[in-house]
Amino acid sequence: MEFLMAGVAACGACVLTNPLEVVKTRMQLQGELRPRGSYPRLYRNVFHAAATICRADGWAALQRGLLPALIYQFLMNGIRLGTYSVMEDAGYTSTEDGRVSGTRCTLAGALAGVTGAFLCSPIYLVSLVVLKGGQGGAWPCPPSIVT
Repeated sequence: MEFLMAGVAACGACVLTNPLEVVKTRMQLQGELRPRGSYPRLYRNVFHAAATICRADGWAALQRGLLPALIYQFLMNGIRLGTYSVMEDAGYTSTEDGRVSGTRCTLAGALAGVTGAFLCSPIYLVSLVVLKGGQGGAWPCPPSIVT
């Protein structure tokens, strides 16, 4: 149940913050791999970037990449919090006398986080490629993801 609740909560947050992620990614990618000043600056600031994206691509462009981002957030947070909950219920975060151990909690949290990150990193890569925009549709073929 914790897996489901964590995933749904993360998806709710994702819907609200995805436009900021789109704007941030587009601003970071402007002039990628070029020396400063040798490329035209498309975006002056966050507000200008959001307005420019809406004018050029429409309001829906602010939710570009929402599906892979929702899948990523649901799985990542569901796995992290669900795994930690299972370890907590199994008693791995407590000492033999029943007290909560900071060290064991930290190790359980680290293991849960590493598990979620490892399993979900390919989905995150797909969401970044989709956020980049203008790269041949929403689901690029694998070679375009690797290069």
